[in-house]
Amino acid sequence: MSEPDRTASPVLERAIESALAKLEAERKAEAGAAAATAAHKAEIARRVSIAALLLTMMLSFLGFVRAQSDADGGRESSTVQQSRGEAATEWALYQTKTAQRSGYIEAEDTLSREVLGLGATDPRRLLARFHHHEYEARVRALDEDDRQVFHRIQHLESQAYNAERDAEHHGRRTKRYDMAIRTLTLALVLISVTLLVDRASLFYFGLLVATIGAMFGVSGYFLH
Repeated sequence: MSEPDRTASPVLERAIESALAKLEAERKAEAGAAAATAAHKAEIARRVSIAALLLTMMLSFLGFVRAQSDADGGRESSTVQQSRGEAATEWALYQTKTAQRSGYIEAEDTLSREVLGLGATDPRRLLARFHHHEYEARVRALDEDDRQVFHRIQHLESQAYNAERDAEHHGRRTKRYDMAIRTLTLALVLISVTLLVDRASLFYFGLLVATIGAMFGVSGYFLH
């Protein structure tokens, strides 16, 4: 019985050693896999953190320029309303002065017709001549006022036109900024979700969306 025992003992020892070696190899493989997984997650977390920081900075900048563009557009719209209101007031004044001029012209014509029936020595001729010069002076003054009022109206209309054009320009820029902000916000969400689902494709898709958003922002900033 002793001889078979001595033979079986090395076989058993080798089997135990083989099992232990296999377990150790499996443990090392699991540890290596866990380390690789941890390193992979750490790398993803680092990439996500950098991308999220850059996107947050871009969103902050776009929020600033969007607010500035919106304020500029509001100021230009206010200028349009003010200029058009002043132009309407000046136009009413212009029409009033034109009506006054027409009244003086009619009065002068009436006076000229009345003088035709008077004698050469009639003192009313001298009075009519005085009124005639007064009417002419008032007509000249009204003509000068009308020219100044008309130039003011032209200036106000031109100012309103330029302000309206600038307001539309700022409106287009604001729309581009809004599109960029919404797109970058979506990209930030996609990239952040990468940490939860652990999918590299989602991270790169988020970068693609962020690139599109950045293009919207750049096109709005350099829009002419």
